[in-house]
Amino acid sequence: MLVAAWFGSSAGQERVSAVDSLVARFYEERGGRLAWSTAGAVSPQARAVLGALARAGAEGLDPQDYPGAAIDSLLAPGFVPDRLSRLDSLLTRAFLSYSSDVSRGRVDPQAVDSLWRAAPHAGDLVRMLEAALDSGHVARVLRTLPPPQPGYAALRRALERYRASAAHGGWPIVRAGPLLEPGIRDARVALLRRRLLAEGYTAEAEGDADLFDGTLEAAVREFQERHGLGVDGSVGAATRRALNVPAADRVRQIALNLERWRWLPRFLGQRYIVVNSAAFTLDVVDGAQRVLDMRAIVGRKDWPTPIVSSRITEAVFRPAWHVPRAIATSELLRLVQRDRGYLTREGIRVFADSAAGGREIDPATIDWHAVTESTFTYQLVQEPGPTNPLGGVRFVFWTPFDVFIHDTPLRPLFTERFRTFSHGCVRVEGAVDLATYLLPEWSVDSIRAALTVGRERRVRVLTAIPVHLVYWTAWTDDRGEVQFRDDVYGWDRELGSVLDARPGSPALPPVAARPPDRACGR
Repeated sequence: MLVAAWFGSSAGQERVSAVDSLVARFYEERGGRLAWSTAGAVSPQARAVLGALARAGAEGLDPQDYPGAAIDSLLAPGFVPDRLSRLDSLLTRAFLSYSSDVSRGRVDPQAVDSLWRAAPHAGDLVRMLEAALDSGHVARVLRTLPPPQPGYAALRRALERYRASAAHGGWPIVRAGPLLEPGIRDARVALLRRRLLAEGYTAEAEGDADLFDGTLEAAVREFQERHGLGVDGSVGAATRRALNVPAADRVRQIALNLERWRWLPRFLGQRYIVVNSAAFTLDVVDGAQRVLDMRAIVGRKDWPTPIVSSRITEAVFRPAWHVPRAIATSELLRLVQRDRGYLTREGIRVFADSAAGGREIDPATIDWHAVTESTFTYQLVQEPGPTNPLGGVRFVFWTPFDVFIHDTPLRPLFTERFRTFSHGCVRVEGAVDLATYLLPEWSVDSIRAALTVGRERRVRVLTAIPVHLVYWTAWTDDRGEVQFRDDVYGWDRELGSVLDARPGSPALPPVAARPPDRACGR
């Protein structure tokens, strides 16, 4: 029995998708023969697919995205062999659609936002299905598909806990009112206590439930730490807002971050760097242990740090800053127009663009007030020095966005809670520590000297190290506790709106590409 006729008619009525192409290829390579039945009897492997679809919710997927109900109805008592062709197509589509979603993500991130990239995933899903059917191990193959990293598995377990909490009504709302702080007696204290207990915090009363005692203070401090809030043990407006986020919203937030996990490489690296722009942090992981952690400054809301994976290949000490044209025209030009001595004072040299030979130009000979964004034809280069925004070192890795990790002279900004101040690059507090880790053949004294003395110097990192720029608003820490952060870029909202769009919904408008000249400069 052939399946091509049914699939062909269906495909002719719908926009061809990536899964459609995989299904068509699968049957083309089989000459249209059925895959899930023999001699009119359905293979037991069909139940393995239904089992995976039933567990899709545990992966943060939506079971309604898959034809589980339709498959079940075709397998119900009174099964008619003539319907084998439709059943076969549905099973194949279900396997390939679920496999793609759980291993690579439900969306092509780049198609949603031009600053999002997924790592290329090796593996041919059609070949995988063929091998699974031939071996009779469909269930085993399906179990290997989700991301294998412990962080993904821990977040998946957290999803189960928060989903159970939401199903039981979540937690109570902490009403507005005066500051709740240690030592105060207030009816809202008992409510606060119940709220924290509902999420699993240790907040049992030492005596009077209305008294803000030491146990409750410790629970509030832990809550604040796990939500990136100022840790003072008191409940003000910011802490109360975080407390009052419904459990169902936390479920959704966790599911969105599971989706972003699927954009990462299957293997992050034996040692690797992860920058979480939602938490403003950089961590170095070596052998599954975090060996360095530091505060970071990431891109502004209008100039966000992208989501991408790459490899650090070199360190550049005392780097010159080649000012991107977008920054030069939108920010520096007006400074020069107000203060003709600005460029000289800041050590910024002016060069003609490549079309004019790239020669250096004396800035005093330019009528800057006559220059506009459209007529700006110069390249600005700031020499190393105390005001160079790249600081003493930058760490180079290739991406389409021309971003990198670097030092900064603006140290006070690391004390801010929301550290979104850059043009997309990542500024790190511990540049010396990071350079020492990446260049083990160098002494700390040599690195400190290279950051402060001399001209630009490029040093190859002997063993390139993977670096992953991520956007995690929910993740699990070293203790297995869930950490939550605000959606500073609005990317949870953006991703959620796309995932909410069901098949058959109007096509989403294309996302406007961001200007290519948007990063920190080489």
